[in-house]
Amino acid sequence: MGKFAANLRGRGGIKEALPAHVRPMLAQLSELPREDDSYAFEYKWDGIRAVFFCDGKKHRVETRNLHDVTHDYPELLPLAEVFRGSNVVLDGEIVALNEKGRPSFGLLQHRLGLTERNAAARKDIYPVTYMIFDVVHLEGKSLEGLAYDQRRPILESLSLAAGSWRTPPSVRGDGAAMLEAARDNHLEGVVAKRLDSPYREGKRTGEWLKIKLVRGQEFVIGGFAPLSTGARGVGALLVGYYHEAEGGAGELVYVGKVGSGYTDKDRRELQELLEAAETGVNPFAGAVKAHGAHFVKPELVAEIEFRGWTNTGHLRQPAFKGLQTDKSPTEVVKEEVSFVYGGKGGG
Repeated sequence: MGKFAANLRGRGGIKEALPAHVRPMLAQLSELPREDDSYAFEYKWDGIRAVFFCDGKKHRVETRNLHDVTHDYPELLPLAEVFRGSNVVLDGEIVALNEKGRPSFGLLQHRLGLTERNAAARKDIYPVTYMIFDVVHLEGKSLEGLAYDQRRPILESLSLAAGSWRTPPSVRGDGAAMLEAARDNHLEGVVAKRLDSPYREGKRTGEWLKIKLVRGQEFVIGGFAPLSTGARGVGALLVGYYHEAEGGAGELVYVGKVGSGYTDKDRRELQELLEAAETGVNPFAGAVKAHGAHFVKPELVAEIEFRGWTNTGHLRQPAFKGLQTDKSPTEVVKEEVSFVYGGKGGG
């Protein structure tokens, strides 16, 4: 038995080999649940979802779409030492914190898609922190069938808090106060998790809810318009989301141009990436009105902030935040806000 076996004593779990992969459980966009005493509230982190595996010797870090990013984040190698001789699967978010200790998706961009050599060099310039909010496997037992309020004490008993990882707070009830605290700390919002919810791999059941202070989601890049000045660089991205058309075939719905939020470096680097993916074929379901539009293969996903939707289904005041690497383009759909009254399963 590993050194954390005592943490499981009397807490349940099913004996099971360490899984090869785990698709993270997902949260549904929502308002605050009306009856919040059935929920625990956590802060929503503006980063990359990451699952940490350790078999007692070696560790591995995967994104939500099962990409191995172990070498991108050498800061997490010491976390494997914590679990040497044990085995574990943790779920959390990799974030880059600014000088005020707040998550910055812009800073995190400097750590995405790096070679192992560059990652080692940049970890001192743009360090990351792993916010660990769930444990789904420990010491040869799957904990996925346990309720959240059973898994959370196990996670807290591991005392995971060091230089590059921590276990952020979880507060039962009073979601409005937690959301206000998120606002005061300039965070993205909160996540409400039903106390009785098991860990449902890869599912978005409504048992976990995300409440955002600023509207934003991922969109697929289907093209770009050049800078009107003639300088090299992207002037605007043409973006959309996938919608199930009649007959089951997915179609890419155009939601408009995103012309703000870029640094000069962003504009140049995006043009280089997108020029390599140019096809000349419009990937969107309908016509796109954008002067000088260049269409590309819909392979990249961007994180976009916006202020709402127009009557024609376009984004209001959209701004580019960065490229999102942990979500496949075909997973990108329009997020609809739900209203939850505290019933089981988010209904």
